[in-house]
Amino acid sequence: MNRTIPPSTVALNRRKLGTCCLYALALFPLGAHAVEPEKMPIYTNTPGGLLCGSSNLNQCVVPAKKRLITEFISGYVFQPSSSQTDVSVSMTITDAKLGLNGVSFHTFHATKTNTSGGTDVFTFATPARIMLNPGATFYFSQVAASGIAISGYLVPSQ
Repeated sequence: MNRTIPPSTVALNRRKLGTCCLYALALFPLGAHAVEPEKMPIYTNTPGGLLCGSSNLNQCVVPAKKRLITEFISGYVFQPSSSQTDVSVSMTITDAKLGLNGVSFHTFHATKTNTSGGTDVFTFATPARIMLNPGATFYFSQVAASGIAISGYLVPSQ
């Protein structure tokens, strides 16, 4: 037996489903905003990104009254072609509350992924759980020849 559903019934059911979904979204807010509204998600490409001023492109600053919680860092580095298979990218941090005064605190190892036109490309990507206080500064070595991306969130400081 071949049963065909009339097009008017299909359209009516689609409208009901859409209305139902809108009600559900209104009643049950999404993700971190409902559970942890104090978290302000960030994504920044450094240098010159969200936290990095234009006057000194290497230096990034955590905003006043906020803490930066970094969850993931990735990047790439361009170097002249060589037999080298990896390079190190260091994150240098100054955070008085943590007792860090411009020390190379984290090192990321970038692996050669491509060679093109006399240039080697090295990449890295890693989860990271780094907390920095208001006014803390940080920058990455190899910045002149690289791109770095940070994702995480800002939270109010106490």
